[in-house]
Formats: sequence, structure tokens, C-alpha cells
Amino acid sequence: MTKDETKAALKEALHEWLDDKFVSLGKWSLGGICAAGLGLMAYFLIVTNGWHK
Repeated sequence: MTKDETKAALKEALHEWLDDKFVSLGKWSLGGICAAGLGLMAYFLIVTNGWHK
């Protein structure tokens, strides 16, 4: 392999690895947003049905 081929292969491998990490982060972020929304919805349901501090 030439230097340019090696450089291109490393660049491609790094790009694929970063894509996997961004996908993983996106899944965790979506899960966190959904959990926060569910908790907020439950809180508002409880408050509107008469629960007070």
C-alpha cells in the first residue's frame, strides 16, 4: 500500500467509527427525551387531578 492508500483507509475507518458513536449518542438522547416527556406528562396528570405540594 502506498502512503495515500493508507491515509485513505485510516480516514475511512475513523469516519465509520465516528458514525457509530454518533448513532449511539442519538439513541441515548432520544431515550432521555422520551423519559423526560413521560415524567413531565405524569407530573401534569397528577397535578391536574388534585395532588398538591
